[in-house]
Amino acid sequence: MNEASQANQTSEPLQVYVVEDSPVVQEMLTSAVEAAGAEVDGCTGEAKTAIGDVFVLQPDLIFIDIRLASGSGLDVLKALHEHNLAPDAVKVVLTNYADDEYQKVCRRLGADAFFDKTFETPKAVELISTLAEEKRRNGASKGSAPLFSTT
Repeated sequence: MNEASQANQTSEPLQVYVVEDSPVVQEMLTSAVEAAGAEVDGCTGEAKTAIGDVFVLQPDLIFIDIRLASGSGLDVLKALHEHNLAPDAVKVVLTNYADDEYQKVCRRLGADAFFDKTFETPKAVELISTLAEEKRRNGASKGSAPLFSTT
C-alpha cells in the first residue's frame, strides 16, 4: 500500500456543521455532505446553540443562514470572529438575503464565501465536494484560493 492510499484511509472526512432553520435546506445540505464523503457534525436553527456546538466540535466547514429560528447567522459569525472560536473552519453563508450590504457585513465578520440560496446553491454544494476532496488529499480543509463569491 502506498503512502497516499494510507493517508486517505487514515484521514478523517471533512466535518460540516449546518446553521439553518429550514428542514428542507438542512436535508439538502446533509445529502450533499454525505454524497461528498463528508460528515455532518451537527445542525441547528438557533444561533446560541450553533455557537456552543461549533466551539466544542471545531468543524472544518460551517454553513450559516442569516435568518434563523432564534437569533441570526450574523450573531453566529460575529461570535466566531470576535472570540476566534473556529479559526480554521471555512465559514459559508447560504441565504435568501443576498444583497450587497449583507455580503459586506458577512465578509467583515469572517465569512469565506457567500451564496444566494435562490441562484447559487449548486455552487455551495460544489464547494462541499471540493473541500471534502481537498481534505482527503491534503488533510486540510481551508483552500488557498479566496472563496468569497462576488455575485
